[in-house]
Amino acid sequence: MQGQTLEAILLRDTALSRDQLELAQRESEQRGCTVADVIKEDGLLSEEELLRAMAAHLAVEYVAIVDPDDVDGELVAHVPINYAKTHLLLPLHRGEDALRLLMADPSAVFAIDDIRTIFDAEVSPVLATRDLVLETINKVYAKHTSAVDLEENDDFQGDSEELADIIDATDEAPIIRWVNSLIFQAVKERASDIHIEPRERDVVVRYRIDGVLYEARKANRNYASSIAARVKIMAGLNIAEKRLPQDGRIRRRIAGKDIDMRVATAPTARGERITIRLLDKSAVLLNLGEIGLAPDQLMALNELIHRPHGILLVTGPTGSGKTTTLYGALSSINNADKNILTIEDPVEYQLEGISQTQVNAKIDLTFAGGLRSFLRHDPDVIMVGEIRDHETAEIAIQASLTGHLVFSTVHTNDAAGAITRLIEMDVEPFLVASSLIGMVAQRLVRKVCPDCMTLRPPTEADLLGLGLTRQQFNALGERDFGLRDERRPRPPAGMAYVSEGCANCLNTGYAGRLGIYELLVMSDEVRALVLKHTDTTTIKRLAVEQGMRTLRADGVQKIVSGMTTIEEVMRVTQEDSR
Repeated sequence: MQGQTLEAILLRDTALSRDQLELAQRESEQRGCTVADVIKEDGLLSEEELLRAMAAHLAVEYVAIVDPDDVDGELVAHVPINYAKTHLLLPLHRGEDALRLLMADPSAVFAIDDIRTIFDAEVSPVLATRDLVLETINKVYAKHTSAVDLEENDDFQGDSEELADIIDATDEAPIIRWVNSLIFQAVKERASDIHIEPRERDVVVRYRIDGVLYEARKANRNYASSIAARVKIMAGLNIAEKRLPQDGRIRRRIAGKDIDMRVATAPTARGERITIRLLDKSAVLLNLGEIGLAPDQLMALNELIHRPHGILLVTGPTGSGKTTTLYGALSSINNADKNILTIEDPVEYQLEGISQTQVNAKIDLTFAGGLRSFLRHDPDVIMVGEIRDHETAEIAIQASLTGHLVFSTVHTNDAAGAITRLIEMDVEPFLVASSLIGMVAQRLVRKVCPDCMTLRPPTEADLLGLGLTRQQFNALGERDFGLRDERRPRPPAGMAYVSEGCANCLNTGYAGRLGIYELLVMSDEVRALVLKHTDTTTIKRLAVEQGMRTLRADGVQKIVSGMTTIEEVMRVTQEDSR
């Protein structure tokens, strides 16, 4: 049953004037459409304002937020995703009297009739904006839709699909579906990498989830070449070349997420192996406060990145989150009064307002070459993807000494090791001492799953590995380090979380990752040791005496704050037990 007239509600509850309404009424007669259509097309009101008014007119519900977890998956299974997106609707759940149907267009009466017929139930419309309906559809179908049904999802179709006719369609149709489902499942399970490896009897697919490899599925050995060909077609690679490694890229929109995939192939004795790295643009963290830094570390790092010149190095192995930290630092200082340039290999995420250049060895565009060119563009801040040779290190140091702030990475096990690494590149110690302002070593640890975590006190072996007595561990548990996670309450002093494994975390016991950090700020005493060619261990010992927290010590803070487990910190900080 409808409430007041739409016109009365618009005049009462919105900023629409009577003159605008009368004009819209005249326009609707001339165009042969409704007043609401004219208001929407002419932009007289926002979509939300108009829908709220229509909801009041039709005496139906309007919502601004929808929790995908509250949607009934059994209902979703009866509505193809293409239909849901075309008609901008989604069944939410079945009540006693009617089925609640999320909609962006209340005039879609034929679609309502379809849903009524499918479920044999009365329909109660729930209005929401177009963007919210689409976002909810993407999230809900990503959660409830079986991967093998993905070929119905038009989000997966991309600009490389026209290349599929290179291979006979009859033979390849199952392979297309299989590869599509492989990628979809990887995105659904938050994998960062897909490894497709031909073996003697089969083809094994493994996902890297939160830094750990898991076997995902297997295929018959006879399909190895077809799978490789399909992936290479998607990445725009030469399917005839099987003797040389190739690199390519796939761009897709999957379940509402923009996914960039870097594809690398390599010939092996049993055929081509393929590695696909997935970069979820919507998941990248560009806020230093969200990557796991403790409040004292965040304050110190913020002070370093706001200095006018010097070199800040982030260290750690591949996959330890160095790029995310650098992007977070750049985002923190990115404003209109700074000219920021980066040279990367590759450019993983594009940052608004920052000029980013990708290394290209084929045309001799190296880190050193790009860095040298940048100095002619009047930069304030320069980011170099990696310092890996003397030339790059020398130019970076000269840039810092001439008034530029330089961010970069090196591959060392700890923060103090970055100093030794630069000296090993034949950089003079006095240049290292005068240009470096700080080093950040980091690792990524998996966060304990909040749905299956349990408490237990650490064993003697745990305490020995952490280098702590039970009294020291208990005392740390009573301190507040300013680390908070709403889903993981702080455990009682003397206790730590243990991961059990459940369906929500794919039986791994973990869900998501965060960083642990070792921040070494260059002091006068550390600079004096550098000038004396002092070894890394001595420099690290002095830094600890001056208040630096080692990777393992920072990991312990994350343990007693309830974010991760003892086993996880021990796994990633084995080198830092000294």
